[in-house]
Amino acid sequence: MEYYLIVFTKFVIGFVVVIVHLNLSGKTQLSQMTPVDFIGNFVLGGIIGGVIYNDQIPIHEYIIVLLLGVFLISFLNWVSKHVWFFRAFTIGEPIPIIKNGHFLMENILKKSNKIDIMNVASQLHAQGIQSFQQVRYAQIEPSGALTVVCKSSKLPSVILMKNDNVRTSELKDIGKNQQWLEDEIKKLKIDPKEIFIAEFWDGTVSFVLKNGESKQDPDK
Repeated sequence: MEYYLIVFTKFVIGFVVVIVHLNLSGKTQLSQMTPVDFIGNFVLGGIIGGVIYNDQIPIHEYIIVLLLGVFLISFLNWVSKHVWFFRAFTIGEPIPIIKNGHFLMENILKKSNKIDIMNVASQLHAQGIQSFQQVRYAQIEPSGALTVVCKSSKLPSVILMKNDNVRTSELKDIGKNQQWLEDEIKKLKIDPKEIFIAEFWDGTVSFVLKNGESKQDPDK
């Protein structure tokens, strides 16, 4: 009876630690989880499953190992949010596959992207788009979802800057450079340190400040 009580206690502790971790991180739904979360949850599950039936491991060591796992997942998620290179490595970046009606074969055929064009066609049909000929722009999101803009619609916005990080690849995609972005910031008399994000859409860049205020060129 004592053995089953210890197993039950370990199970409850593991359940509580994981639930508290998910709630504190705001990752209570699968759609909110990153690859780091998925792998981390497998690790936590392995810890719980490996320890729960092992009566040689005391409860206090079990709790310490669980907390170390939670700390590691939280740390990796923090790094993913603040270090752009690490984010691209762990979460990934959107992969454009059609631009201005032209197929970007370099991205489609790149082996590391593992793009199945038949799956892309199925996702198009599921969105009510009958043909690739209707598509002006399409990209595969890090989650695997397909974002599509038809020829009669406007292209989606591009995030050019997040906090102090300028996304040079996105600037290049819209045909701009860092000097242009700096000129736009100076024109609006914005302190770069106060910028939360800079968003380019429909030919205009707007800046969302850390106080929640949004600014853009009134002449555009």
